[in-house]
Amino acid sequence: MSEWSPERSAELYQVDAWSASFFSVSANGTLQVHPRRNGDEKIDVPQLVEELSRRGLRHPILIRFSDILATRIETLANCFAEAIRVQEYPARWRGVYPIKVNQQAHVVEEIVEYGAPFGVGLEAGSKPELLIALALLETPDALLICNGYKDRAYIETALLAQRLGRTPVIVIDRFSEIDIVIKVSSALGIKPHVGLRARLSTVGAGRWIESSGEHSKFGLSADELVRAVDRLRAADMLDCIELLHFHIGSQITSIRAHKDALREAMRIYVGLHNLGATSLHLLDVGGGLGVDYVGAGTDDPSSMNYTEQEYANDVVFAAQQACDEAGIAPPDIITESGRAMVAHHSMLVFDVIGVNRDQSPGKLENCVEDDHAVLHSMREAVEEIAPDNLSERYHDLVHGRDEAASLFSLGYLDLHGRAKSERLFHAGCLRIGGILEQMGESVEEFEDLGKLLTDTYFGNFSLFQSLPDSWAVTQVFPIMPIHRLEERPTRRAVIVDLTCDSDGRIDHFIGVGEDRPTIDLHAWNGQPYYVGIFLVGAYQEILGDLHNLFGDTDAVHVRLDPERGYAVEHLVEGDAISDVLSYVEYDRRALSEKVRRTLEKALREGRISIEDSARLRKNYDEGLAGYTYLGGND
Repeated sequence: MSEWSPERSAELYQVDAWSASFFSVSANGTLQVHPRRNGDEKIDVPQLVEELSRRGLRHPILIRFSDILATRIETLANCFAEAIRVQEYPARWRGVYPIKVNQQAHVVEEIVEYGAPFGVGLEAGSKPELLIALALLETPDALLICNGYKDRAYIETALLAQRLGRTPVIVIDRFSEIDIVIKVSSALGIKPHVGLRARLSTVGAGRWIESSGEHSKFGLSADELVRAVDRLRAADMLDCIELLHFHIGSQITSIRAHKDALREAMRIYVGLHNLGATSLHLLDVGGGLGVDYVGAGTDDPSSMNYTEQEYANDVVFAAQQACDEAGIAPPDIITESGRAMVAHHSMLVFDVIGVNRDQSPGKLENCVEDDHAVLHSMREAVEEIAPDNLSERYHDLVHGRDEAASLFSLGYLDLHGRAKSERLFHAGCLRIGGILEQMGESVEEFEDLGKLLTDTYFGNFSLFQSLPDSWAVTQVFPIMPIHRLEERPTRRAVIVDLTCDSDGRIDHFIGVGEDRPTIDLHAWNGQPYYVGIFLVGAYQEILGDLHNLFGDTDAVHVRLDPERGYAVEHLVEGDAISDVLSYVEYDRRALSEKVRRTLEKALREGRISIEDSARLRKNYDEGLAGYTYLGGND
């Protein structure tokens, strides 16, 4: 067996496939991050985690690399700049960031900062998001795209934002919104920038395919688009129509879906021009630009079969071709590629707090004369295991195990016998597993065998709070240890979280060609063992819930620093227990007082000593102020 190496760990966890060159494995067996991708700057992740711990941050911890965020924005801008240059496209790219993808204040502030050189604006899908965008977006000429359900206050706020030098575009998602825009605009004396959202018949590709097509939640049908033009013409506001918008879903996995949608959208764009909406000069292609979470380059739901450059090329080509054929000026192109902007910049690091594995010794034990015949048969099956009969012997063992369970239920086998049947079965599984490993084979019929020999690693995190898409839509995220990568990982494992919910487990991991039900990890020896989950910057934080009242984790923003390697820009403390209790209407003082009164009663009745009463009161109050996750044990 060849010696293990950091290079083999990088290959095992397919770092080069999913990391977009932002991560690598060092010669010392630690994970490194390269925030500027092609630069020489790098940060040793285990060292960073250790230093953050010494600063007082707790585990689990969310680490946001600000320079990765900047690099992703630059990458998207450069892809469109290249497409525009090559195709000699006469208009420009004007990207916007949908706040809903990650609404954390420091993230949005950094996007505005890093996006300013490229004119990146913001997209608001609700009234709260509009208020965020109104306050933060100060980039000259950047667009503020106003989507979602709108009432009079929403529209009035958007229109008045023009007085502050903002450029809000009110997108008509429902036909009934047109009359509100007309009335509010007339009352304020402010001419609006109006967009029309088209409901395409083209459907997307991937998990969110149902959000697109003719039955999608938002958008105007062809009939409604024609009537919208007529209604605005009647109000002498036809020249207010400046933008056409469409959206075919998030994480589009196939470039064909983008091509088909662009072709249909450009037909609508030209059609609106022909109806007299000649002020139309903006094309908002919405979101949908995917992220290859597994690095497979396929149309698997967690992957994508195209690159950012191919996407940009196709958008520019479709707009130019349709407009050239119609003899009209091509539009500025707007993208709402939030996932592609922010997914890569965040990683979650958690510590393993325990491992549960089958404690059977795996040693083949003898049967005595009084043992039931089924136990003798199982032992013979184990003894006869050989490379040429693995399937047959495995089926014999499964049959024996099940028969022993039935005999036990009927009273023909005692607990001793039932335990011996389990030990024999486990010994046989270990022997079969060892032979399969030596042969380098993975036979489909032995899938259950793999599960039987799998360890359960307990992680100090909440799947529902930090990785909800893993539970809700079986999204595959890159997961790997951040250290000990010079060692061979010898344990096959699944990962479970701290919640008491059986769904709080991860049993789908990146694999060659397809997802794997297990991940290879190092044997846990009670020493700190840290695992990272990557590409969690999009949607995961804001979709997280308080299952079992596990709250937000500690979070930190890290930027490269030319002198010290890196600098901690922002430190955001996670929720205390009292915080999450307040979310569900518990008052900290009232709870503490109830416990105090109960303690006083127990003291009077002699059921607790004064010292133990003081200790419990201290633990209770400290607990209310403490982190919702687990700390270390002395």
